[in-house]
Amino acid sequence: MMDLPIKAFCLNGNNGKIELIITEVLGYPDNTSIEGGYDVKGILNINIGCYFVRYDNFYFATGVLYRFLEGLEACYQNLKGKAEYKHLYERDLEFTLEMKSLGHAMISGTFREDPAVSTALNFEMSTDQTFMKSAISDIKNVMKLFGGYTGLKDQ
Repeated sequence: MMDLPIKAFCLNGNNGKIELIITEVLGYPDNTSIEGGYDVKGILNINIGCYFVRYDNFYFATGVLYRFLEGLEACYQNLKGKAEYKHLYERDLEFTLEMKSLGHAMISGTFREDPAVSTALNFEMSTDQTFMKSAISDIKNVMKLFGGYTGLKDQ
């Protein structure tokens, strides 16, 4: 059995950070997610400027991380493009990292505790290529532990 919690990723910026921590894996290792990988529960921390969210019951799937990783690696290597963190069905957390010039990037997104309610935190954070490497490493570590899109069946 694995030791929890596990850092899914921490994406730092010039004025804050977005962090996901896995605290529980649902159905592991037999039941995979419709999103790819495994459904997990965790802690979401968004700390940008004077705005702060800590949500201890955030549900997501490791497949969402893997899709984000694909875009993040391309942005890191090419210094252009976009990486999206976006669930296929839920709309509680969505953000896009978009490369600008000279390795700089802008992250913009929205968090809704309850997508059925209009209350939302819209956020924007500047970052750069140097902050991406640790987030890429974090997500690759999750992939090593849980396998790819089809879970441990990939192994």
